[in-house]
Amino acid sequence: MTNRPPETNPSPRANPWRWLGGALVLVILRALPSLRYPLGRDQATYCVIAQGLLHGRLLYRDLWDIKPPGIFYIYAVIVRIFGPVMWSIGIVDILWLVAISICISCFAKRYLGAPAAAIAVVSNALWHCSWGYIHAAQSETFVTLFVFLAYFLLMSAKARNWRGNLAAGLLCGAAFWVKYNAAPFFPVLAFLPYLDLSRFDEQPRRARLTITWWVWFQRTLVIVAGFLLMIVAVLVYFWGVGAWPALKEGHFEVLPRYGSMFLARTPHYYRLAIDLTHLHLGVWAEAVFGAALLIAWRRRQLRVVGPVLIMAIAGIISTASQARFSSFSFETAYPFFAMLWGYVIVKLYEGFVHLRESFARRSWRVAGVLLWLVAAEVVYYPLPDYAFEIAEEYNGLAGWMHDPHRSYEDYLFPAPFEKLHDQMAIIDDLEKNSAPQDEVFVWGTAPLINFLTQRPNPSRFVSNHALISPWGPARWRQDLIAELNRKPPRFIVVERHDEIPLVALTYDDSEQCLKKYPSLASFIAGRYESVKNLSDFEVYRLMRP
Repeated sequence: MTNRPPETNPSPRANPWRWLGGALVLVILRALPSLRYPLGRDQATYCVIAQGLLHGRLLYRDLWDIKPPGIFYIYAVIVRIFGPVMWSIGIVDILWLVAISICISCFAKRYLGAPAAAIAVVSNALWHCSWGYIHAAQSETFVTLFVFLAYFLLMSAKARNWRGNLAAGLLCGAAFWVKYNAAPFFPVLAFLPYLDLSRFDEQPRRARLTITWWVWFQRTLVIVAGFLLMIVAVLVYFWGVGAWPALKEGHFEVLPRYGSMFLARTPHYYRLAIDLTHLHLGVWAEAVFGAALLIAWRRRQLRVVGPVLIMAIAGIISTASQARFSSFSFETAYPFFAMLWGYVIVKLYEGFVHLRESFARRSWRVAGVLLWLVAAEVVYYPLPDYAFEIAEEYNGLAGWMHDPHRSYEDYLFPAPFEKLHDQMAIIDDLEKNSAPQDEVFVWGTAPLINFLTQRPNPSRFVSNHALISPWGPARWRQDLIAELNRKPPRFIVVERHDEIPLVALTYDDSEQCLKKYPSLASFIAGRYESVKNLSDFEVYRLMRP
């Protein structure tokens, strides 16, 4: 039977459910403004492809994107429930945040105690929400949720039989199909539920399994069987429906080129990786890892902090395996860094109480007053920025409730490449001046136009990254022209200022890339007339014969 590590701050008065309940109240209050989230480029792409799946089109063959298939089928459920609306992503993100908060609490409470778990829950929510809609319902968020669920399943009594281990393996397979960078968690999940670190603070340090190696091997074999079963089942599905050649081309030929070209064309890549980690994870989060390790070593609590440190390292490896270090890729790591925040803050509080009592015994009143002033300054330091940020978001929520459309046009914190104001103007114009059956091809990275207008896209390419990037096969550009020639769409929208060099490996925007794609430029110039020209988009309409 697995030994449960003692809590680091046990108290007979500490009701863990009250700690969790209080933390969830704060999480929900912080997350409520998420209701006004717009759909970002990534989420809109998922929605467009999910909608196509619901209409019988096949992933990769009829709808192409470089990501694994799992995220699109998750979004198929979301689109089926909510339809073509913006606010669906906000609701999903709030529900996810509640679910991940419960997972963080259950995991952290086991090792660090209820107070540290509650602090971890709030810390994770503050960090997640501070990034806005860019992080909402991304692949990494679902990967982290699946990893937690697999861990809890392995820790439960049901995991003592083969069905529980098989189910955990299936969850690992599902996480892998959502994002391939889930893989670094799998070795940790195989060992952590059975790892006994009770003697890890002794000399010499010792770690052992709570079960025999033979029993561990049998259980791990069942987990691997469940994982492989999920992998094979998905591959068989794509083969059975006739989409295997497209899957094979995209994920065994294009995806490796997508990664290798980025590394080859990025000078001083490791410096870039360090800089992006500092930017997205934050220096304070990095510092708390070292502080937690130091405190646990000095206080002989590595046995309880160790599992959290191991999962945090797995999360960072998961992020690094994607090579590009996007901000939302750190969603696989931050729940565990949030737990370390909880541990360090609890230890600092214990140190404060110890010093206060020591000063009181010695009647050092001035030192006691200074101690309170230092503590008040530490607590106050982050509050103004958080208060301003949250107040701004609640003001935005009020504006959204009054006029949703205008709130999206005037969204305060859009990503630089989203162009929400102009996208909403084009959506309005198409809804007024086109029929539902009119096809709209967007040459750019603005799938939101197709999704909200419900105007079909004539091509399998939802965005043009694969068509303007060196990692995309040249024949795909020929395929696009053949598709457009067979049935010219009623409208073509050309985007400007949408360059994303980390993905497309070019600093040219979509309009500039037409110079490198003369066949498409000639197709537009010969058959279309400009009917709307905005700062970031130009809309072309098919001329009548």
